[in-house]
Parts: sequence; structure tokens; C-alpha cells
Amino acid sequence: MEQYNSAFEPDIDDMREKKDVNGLIKALKNDDLLIRKNASIALKKVGDERAVEPLIKSLRYEKWQDEYIILSTVRENSAEAIGIIGDKRAVEPLINALFEDVDENVRWKAAYALGSISDKSAVKPLIEALNDARWVVRGHVANALGNIGDKSAVEPLISALNDEDWHVRKYAAVALGNMGDERAISYLVKALEDEDEDVRSRSIVALGNMGDTAIEPLINAFEDGNWCVKGKIAEIFGNTNDERSVGLLINALNGKNKKGTNKYVRGKAAEALGKIGDQRAVEPLIKALDEKYIYVRLKAEDALERIRSAGKVFWIMHYDDGEISFDYPTSWEVVEHMDEKKIIKGSCANSALTFSINRLEDVSDVSQEEFSEILKNVFLIQNSKILSSTTFKANGMDAYLLLGENPHVSMTKIMIIAFKKHDLLYYLWFSGEPGIFNTLNGDIDLIVESFRIHR
Repeated sequence: MEQYNSAFEPDIDDMREKKDVNGLIKALKNDDLLIRKNASIALKKVGDERAVEPLIKSLRYEKWQDEYIILSTVRENSAEAIGIIGDKRAVEPLINALFEDVDENVRWKAAYALGSISDKSAVKPLIEALNDARWVVRGHVANALGNIGDKSAVEPLISALNDEDWHVRKYAAVALGNMGDERAISYLVKALEDEDEDVRSRSIVALGNMGDTAIEPLINAFEDGNWCVKGKIAEIFGNTNDERSVGLLINALNGKNKKGTNKYVRGKAAEALGKIGDQRAVEPLIKALDEKYIYVRLKAEDALERIRSAGKVFWIMHYDDGEISFDYPTSWEVVEHMDEKKIIKGSCANSALTFSINRLEDVSDVSQEEFSEILKNVFLIQNSKILSSTTFKANGMDAYLLLGENPHVSMTKIMIIAFKKHDLLYYLWFSGEPGIFNTLNGDIDLIVESFRIHR
């Protein structure tokens, strides 16, 4: 064993706090191997380039060191410290450590350091090190190659996607995603079928990093993939916001794709459509609110809320019969009703939410307050519970809002808004399941806020 006689007993913690690099360098050669170890750890935290040469020396492996296990810890900390400092003087010594050191922790930390320094001269040795016997080394080698980003590593990393260890496959997917080379796309798509969830997730991120070049291959893979692959690809479509996938996702949501009826796939399709925010998705998403599977319903609700919160209101229709007018989304069915009192009927989400517009004439002698009492009596007759009521002015008209629910009929929420102008009184009646009612609250606001009486 080499001896470095030293009369002083260093306080490593104090040196680290004071950033005493010279003192730590001296401690790195102390007779006490534990002091050397602590000095190498401290130099990682200080990160000063003055320590590079001493760290290179302490990184060097020699056979006699096998008798002292603690020295392998000194070497691995030295490699890590060099990586943190990032000095290119250490590239060759790190390559030597990558191939010559007997300790796998030293080798993988040498790979980490080479990736941090990111010198092109390390690419070829790193590619060779993808054959290391230990998975932890192979994994960090793949990660280092991704950090350097040299295209000559693409094919070796593609091969690493088939490594026997999932850690290596994961790091290879991450590295290929960082490089963004389209040669890897089809292999990353195949990796979506990997038995390991982490590998599949990293492959999704990698494909998402590929940008536009990945969309067409992913569309093809979506058509032919199993339910798990479809769900993962739907996530990518949502993250890339590419409108080319909208039709495919709508078909999946509707269950029209081959193998596309799986509820997980349909939910992921709804989620992706909400992120993309294309107008074509609004009506299918609203229809999905009546889906029997709660997972699909919740994803559709979230998607519609995302579209609404982004301020995307699509295809607004306008109704005007000369007497009244209002706006409504095209996803709502609105029909005129040949009745003296109920003049408009409408519905949305497969009739899960219904509404009507009702008219009363010759009510000039009926006050707003008197009519509110009439409406309250209607609620009571139907065994409905009144939650709140308020009067207000809207567009020059007296208005009254009544909100309630009927717990006796599958928990139905009811909203009535009455408008009175001169001798005419109109009231809008909305009724539906509370969850869907709340989801479509923006649609209801559109109808109510745009309502006008023209006589």
C-alpha cells in the first residue's frame, strides 16, 4: 500500500464548509483511508477544478487496492466529483476507469462523469461499454450517450432496447428520446409493449420528444396495437397536440377502432382530445358523458372542462324567431315545439340534460315576485327541494333564478330562470343529473346570458 504520512488530523466538515480545497486535496492522500473517503465526498460538494488532477490520481485503480475495500469508495467518489466539475482533462482517465476498474460502482460513475463532461472522444468507448457485464454500468453508459447526443450511438442504443435488464432498456429509451433521431421511432413504438411499466413510460416520453416525425408511425401503430399500446399512444397524441390524430381518437372514443372498445383506451382518447382541444371532439365528448363506464365519463368531463377553460367555444348556433333569441352550442339539440306555452324543447348528452323555454302572455298584472311563488309551488308539487333563489336585472328585463333538486327521481338538479318584459313572461327550465349538469354549466350560461325578448 502506498503511504502518505501526515501529521495532521483534518476536520473534513470544517474544510468543506470553508471550501478549503487545498486542505481537502491534502486529506485525499492521508494515511487514514476513511479520511481519504470523506475528503473525496467533500470534494464532490465543493466542485472546484483545482482538485481535478488529485482526483484523477485517486481515481486510478491498482491491483494492491483490492485489499482495501474502502479505496473503491474513494475511486467512485473521485469519478463522481470529476463529473460534477466537468473538466475534459479527466476524459481519458475516466475511460480507463470504465474498462479497467473491477468495481461496478466506479465504472458506472465513470460513465456518468463522461456523460456530464460530454466530450465526443468518449462516444466510441461508451458504445463499447454497452457490453459491460453489469446492468448498472450498461444503463448509465446508455444515459451518458444520450447526454452527449452523438448520432453514431443511435443504432447501439436501439440494440440496447432489447437488453435483458429493464433498467438498461429504460435508459436506452431516454437516450434515444434525447437524440430525437427518427431511426428509433419504430423501435420505441415496439418498446410500448415492454413488460416493464417504466420502460413503456420512458418510451412514451421519448416518442413525444420526436415531434412531428413520430405522428404518422404512431397512427399506424395505434391502429394495430393492443389496448395497452393504444392507451400509451393516445397519451403521446395528447402531449403533442397534433390534429392529425383527432379523427383516430374520436373513433377510439366511440369504440369504432379495431380493438378500440376497451374502456381504458376510450378514456385515454377522451383525455387526449381534451388536451388537443379540436372542435370536432366536442360533440363526441359530450355524448361520452352518458357512457356506462365511469372512467370514460370522468375523462370526458375533464376533457370538456379543459376545452372550456381554454376559452375554446366551437360552432355556436343562434336561434331567433323574431320574438326571442339566444345562442347555443351545436352539440345541443334544439327544436321548436308547437305549443302555446312550451315553445322550445332541447337536450344534450343523450338527453341526460334537458331544457325548455316556456311562454306566458298577458301577465302585465303579475309581478315578478308573484310568479316566483308560482314556480316555487310547482317545485313543491313535484316533491322537489328548493336550494336557492334570487332576483336580478338582465338586458333590461326583470329576471328570477330558482335552483333546486329532486332527490326522489334519481337525484335530478333543476334550474329555472324567468324573464319578464312588459306583458310577456318566459322561463327557461333546465333539468339533469347533477354531475352532467355541472359539467355543462358553461353551455347553460351561454343560453341564459344570450337570451333576449324582442317585443
